[in-house]
Amino acid sequence: MTVVMAERTGWTGSGTALSGRSISVIVSAMNEEGNLKSAVDSVVGAVAPRFPTYEVIIVDDGSRDRTPQIAGSLAAANPHIRVHRNPRNLGLGRSYRIGIDLASHEYTSWVAGNNMIPQEALERIYERVGERDMVISYVLADLRGLKRRMMSRTFTWCMNRLFSVDMRYYTGPCVYKSAVAKRLPTRAHGSLFVAELLVRLLRAGQSYVEVGLQPLPRSSGATKTFRLRNVIDVFASVMRLFWELRVQRAPQVASPSDIRVADNDPAVPSR
Repeated sequence: MTVVMAERTGWTGSGTALSGRSISVIVSAMNEEGNLKSAVDSVVGAVAPRFPTYEVIIVDDGSRDRTPQIAGSLAAANPHIRVHRNPRNLGLGRSYRIGIDLASHEYTSWVAGNNMIPQEALERIYERVGERDMVISYVLADLRGLKRRMMSRTFTWCMNRLFSVDMRYYTGPCVYKSAVAKRLPTRAHGSLFVAELLVRLLRAGQSYVEVGLQPLPRSSGATKTFRLRNVIDVFASVMRLFWELRVQRAPQVASPSDIRVADNDPAVPSR
């Protein structure tokens, strides 16, 4: 069964604060001294006008550069920002899980601290909160190298086939209900955690709306995705997830809902 949980309707975000809504935004960072401040500034700029109550949780994953000092300065300057520092590098999955456990508001969002998502794109995501249980993002035009594009497309294709879903992208910024995410078991410790959480949220019956965005090129540092340890961990985690959800037959995904996002959503302008 292929799950489609979204109608292609137009985007009519108003940019006004969502009365009574609150959100926790997890910003994960490991050796992102050149990116973290800009990434957090974009998050705050997108969230503050739209949510009366918000917090930004910076999870520093044992960085060895100036990331901890920068995170501390950001928290000292803004009471809505707090910092959790892992005593050693635990990986994106563990850091993300820690952020979910620390989140104290109605919705939880995740944004990588690499400053690749422009504020305009985050604004589009946060303006859609409340239309359905989740807001999920996908890349409009993948401008990365051929190897990265092929690996990303292969990963998406494999995840869709293995778990009978129909997602455009698995690892972009997203928003979901905190109470649901906190209850879900998650086992992946690496970058597969992002996709695993999304699959589990779908199987928990969460409906979604998709928003297209255009990432920026990395302005500082290098990706950690293609480290051999990460690749091996992703493969092993996918196999474990498949065994649990498809072989052991955990509860199936809920019935399709009736909302989709517009196919012709305009691209977010890059800075």
